Amino acid sequence: MSLFKQLWLAIILLLALAFGSSLIVSSLAAQRYLQQQLYLKNVDNAAALALSLGQQGVDDVLLELTLAAQFDTGHYELIELVSPDGTVLIRREDRQPLADAPSWLPGVLPLEVEPGVAQVQQGWQQLGTLTVRSHSRFAYRALWDSTRLLALMFLMTMIGGGLLGSYLLRRIIRPLNEVVEQAEAIGQRRFVTLPEPGTLEFKRLVSAMNALSKRIRSALQQEASRLNQWQKDTHTDSLTGLLSREPFMRTLDAALDSDDINAAGSFALVRVASLTRLNQTYGRKATDGVLADIGAALNTIVSRHSRWAAARLNGSDFALMAPRATDPRELVEEMQSLMLEVLAAHSMHTDTALPAVATLFTHEDTPSTLLTRLDSTLVPAAQAGSSDINITFAGDIQMQPVREQMAHWKGVLQKAFLEDRFSLASFPVLDSGGQLLHVEAPVRLLEDNQQLAAATFLPWINRLEMSGDLDQRVIEMALTAAEDAAAPLAVNLSVGALVEPAFLHWLDQALSTAGKAAGKLWLEVPEAMAFRHFDAFKLLTRHASRYGCQVGIEHGGHQLADIGQLHEIGLDYFKVDAAFIRDIDSNAGNQTLLRTLCTVGHSIGVTVIAEGVRSTAEWQQLRELGFDGATGPAISALADDSSAR
Repeated sequence: MSLFKQLWLAIILLLALAFGSSLIVSSLAAQRYLQQQLYLKNVDNAAALALSLGQQGVDDVLLELTLAAQFDTGHYELIELVSPDGTVLIRREDRQPLADAPSWLPGVLPLEVEPGVAQVQQGWQQLGTLTVRSHSRFAYRALWDSTRLLALMFLMTMIGGGLLGSYLLRRIIRPLNEVVEQAEAIGQRRFVTLPEPGTLEFKRLVSAMNALSKRIRSALQQEASRLNQWQKDTHTDSLTGLLSREPFMRTLDAALDSDDINAAGSFALVRVASLTRLNQTYGRKATDGVLADIGAALNTIVSRHSRWAAARLNGSDFALMAPRATDPRELVEEMQSLMLEVLAAHSMHTDTALPAVATLFTHEDTPSTLLTRLDSTLVPAAQAGSSDINITFAGDIQMQPVREQMAHWKGVLQKAFLEDRFSLASFPVLDSGGQLLHVEAPVRLLEDNQQLAAATFLPWINRLEMSGDLDQRVIEMALTAAEDAAAPLAVNLSVGALVEPAFLHWLDQALSTAGKAAGKLWLEVPEAMAFRHFDAFKLLTRHASRYGCQVGIEHGGHQLADIGQLHEIGLDYFKVDAAFIRDIDSNAGNQTLLRTLCTVGHSIGVTVIAEGVRSTAEWQQLRELGFDGATGPAISALADDSSAR
């Protein structure tokens, strides 16, 4: 029961007690007063009437007329004249029921009034005994009127007191409402703080809640800083600040193996020729300074794009992976230009060359075939000592103009929306006990009797600005499938779900009419998009959680410095990118990193899930590190084995 209802009940109860007490006291007082007044009236009227009758003599007719005239005034219940020998000479009595008061009132408050008695005498002769009893119905009417007035005053006082109390209570407990919202937010894993109110009791409560939130926030920020530092120590080249070869290759492998827009893009490789001669000519310290500046320049490119990665593959080779980039020449030219600017700033541009090569990659490539293709083109250019740029492609594939590709894909995708050619695949996600946690449902496109993976057409969905339409279609399909599904379905959302203002309104309408299916829907947003559009992601989380949906981050772990912000989102789960999972059973550095990441996630109630698990050894190690669940080829195989049994 709400506090306002309790207040109203308390006011009604208190006023009812006050009214009841006042009614009893006033009624009893009025009863005694009326009895006394009626008795005095009876005595006075009997005496006056007896005196009047004594002056009229013993004429019976005259006596009867006088008593009848007195009785007809309507104020008497009984007038009786009894002779000295006990004979009733004259009797007038009114037995009409009460007309102006309830019939039950005399039974509750009886007016027991003694009649007025007087002797009628003429001189020394006694004519009889006169008994007069005034009618009590007038007293009951007065008593009933006062009771109704008291009840009306009680009702008005109750309403006025309730309204005033409600207003005052709203002002008084406003900080309490905010504390309740804060407590609900903490229950939803959003550790927010509030300004302290002026009320002492509430101030202490808010202060304690704020201290809890600040401790959680501080702990998250400290752990995020530690995680970020560990990641730098174990994944980056200490001189250039770029990724080292092994972490970069794992990142590339995870991108190629993914089923989203990051599985296709451009890849560039630039070599600093004659690096040994530069060391001999300018000294190692100066050359190291150049390499460090080159690393900083390449990191400026990476920082502008999500999921891009730059690496120093060896002493002289620098690589740049650019998912979603469609023009490899533009990419490698920017990369080579920045490196030339650094060499020129150190006056070394005339002593070395920057041979470069670039290509397009798709999810059908592998890291080894991709690097082999680039190396086979780069080696002749490096031997020639030139800074030429070469563009290479797999087999006979040539890069078509982007305009032509966009026109082609626009027709394909528009037809797919009209003919409803999209569908959802299913990949199991198991918890640490081997039970089905949820089912990943990536989107598929039927084209030329083939199911195209999301990585094939999602880049063009984004470029053609159809991502919002696809998000809506995917959610509609997932809600329909969830009605009969045994486990929740997780779908991927694009950046359109965060940046398009109309999407949240549409989502509210879709989920509000979905019933129980809404509680089986899990929504995932890529880490880079979640942190880049942080406020929009937080708003999406709050909207979805109203209907029982769970919201998570996928491909996580690349922005560990930003994890401290998760304290105010209310995140449900966090999927760690496959790049950190690769060969985790033999990678001690990543084990420490992921163990701490699991601890941080669990501290705010977030389920931590691994992506792209490829072997049982990896899955066993991940469970020891504290992961709550996993997905990937090995997990799908385990699920198939379990269902076969």
